[in-house]
Amino acid sequence: MKNIPLFFALALIFILPGIADSKDYVVRKVLSGDTVQLDTGETVKYLGVETPKLNTKGGGAEFYAREATRYNKKLVFMKKVRLEFDQDRKDQQGRLLAYVFVKDLFVNAELVRLGYAKASAMPPNTKHQEMLANLEKKAAEESRGLWQETKKDTEPYYVGNKRTYTLHRPSCKYVEKIPAKDKIIFRNRADALKIGYTPDKYCKP
Repeated sequence: MKNIPLFFALALIFILPGIADSKDYVVRKVLSGDTVQLDTGETVKYLGVETPKLNTKGGGAEFYAREATRYNKKLVFMKKVRLEFDQDRKDQQGRLLAYVFVKDLFVNAELVRLGYAKASAMPPNTKHQEMLANLEKKAAEESRGLWQETKKDTEPYYVGNKRTYTLHRPSCKYVEKIPAKDKIIFRNRADALKIGYTPDKYCKP
């Protein structure tokens, strides 16, 4: 009878690989929108999501990569986080693969919900795949965050601010405040987004 608790404990380890780590960690460094470094020195790659890359082979960052990194930093930097694992605990690079929580906030899901990340299934780690996919669908339908890149042109041209790298509709109230030396005209959204311009949150071009 004394061995029963031990038996159940071992069973839970094998049957429920997605159990959250009971230990709290502190995020000491944010490496990208979906990768952080803990106070233990270990690197964590968020499971089930993929944010735009900060450094591409062609040089430069993908659309919304900087925004995703900044928001990830806002969510987790110098905060206590709880890790939840799936089938694979580490990837081939030796990074921990985890679902990350700050108190009751599911960080992976929040990034997808607001359009900072896409849902990205990594079999056999698919515990939250359906939920993340649903959040992605809604974010795309509402053109949130990185999904703004796929919006169609609705203006004959767009105005960019070379100092802030912000893109505006020509009718935006902030356009007249842009100094002539910082103003640039784009014939379409794609040209501006391709070189790192971010749609203005007010006029939403």
